[in-house]
Amino acid sequence: MGRLCVKSFGPLKEIDIEINHVNLFIGANGSGKSVLGKLLTIVLDFNIQSEDIFLKKLREFGIDFLTDETVIRVYGEKEQFVEIIDKKITFSSQLEKSHKALLSLIDIVSKKLEALEEVSKEEVSKRLDEIEAMVSSQYIPAERNLISLFSQSLSSFVVAEIPLPKFLLHFSSQYEKARNEIKELDLLGMRYLNNGKDLVYYNEDEYLELAHSSSGMQSALPLYLTMRYFGHKNHHTIVVEEPELNLFPKAQNETIKYLVQECNDKNNLFLMTHSPYVLSSLNILLYAHKVGSLNENTKAKVSALVPESQWINPDKFSAYYLENGTVRSLKGATGLIGENEIDASSDEIDSEFNELVEIYREHKHDR
Repeated sequence: MGRLCVKSFGPLKEIDIEINHVNLFIGANGSGKSVLGKLLTIVLDFNIQSEDIFLKKLREFGIDFLTDETVIRVYGEKEQFVEIIDKKITFSSQLEKSHKALLSLIDIVSKKLEALEEVSKEEVSKRLDEIEAMVSSQYIPAERNLISLFSQSLSSFVVAEIPLPKFLLHFSSQYEKARNEIKELDLLGMRYLNNGKDLVYYNEDEYLELAHSSSGMQSALPLYLTMRYFGHKNHHTIVVEEPELNLFPKAQNETIKYLVQECNDKNNLFLMTHSPYVLSSLNILLYAHKVGSLNENTKAKVSALVPESQWINPDKFSAYYLENGTVRSLKGATGLIGENEIDASSDEIDSEFNELVEIYREHKHDR
């Protein structure tokens, strides 16, 4: 478990959050979820050990909000990793040592692999990427639904110098790696097949190319593919913007279960959402762990309903509501998200409906 403390950074006025295995952030539009998600991606990427690279990443993500009042601190379980005060960025000595050790390991492995004539340069590159990925972060943007439209023509966009966000170009590159490695995948009652083109089969014989599929599938497939790819590479941090994007509530539930399962115990997952259905889905997985951990009998019964790979340990879960540049925890005493917190998302709509009912009852006989 770690912590992130932020003061005076763009829309984030004062944030103090625990960093756990699974982390949820919900809030209205403009509450700062995207800024927080992007900041988490940068500060938890332990490949970044240079002030210049850190500042470059802020610019690439469009969150270059450092001022003289900004304070950012990242804590691990035993020490502080990163501190930013008065625009000065300091990395912990232990983190710098770990990074140098990693670079040394990469150099040794590179030389060892190159010495083996039967190992291709592609294989060397692949293995080095895997080693470096062990301490990196990955960001899955809400704009992922654009991937189906330009992934096949990405080189043309680059040559034409069309100003696409750097983080979107990076995600497109990661998506290409994922689709080259994962040729088939079942998702949301459909089947994905890569035969050079991204095909979505709606039944055994009928399919559409991803670019001509539903908006939900154009959002879901890049998410599902890259999540499986990242999860198996054991990245340190995976940040997902709007996992519910363009999805029906039932599909949102299936997606949350898939993300938690693919994340596995070696990664930290961050979900930035608008959807109360996501909260409900996570509560099911939290409660599954609570009930399934009672004894062997309950474990077998719960596993038949919810696979153990999808259970979330409440002790390794954080949930926050963002509002006016601050956060408050959504976890109750049981470790689950409070039912009142889930219901609160629809209170305003219910209130309007109740007021309309009262007006109707008062005036239904008026003519």
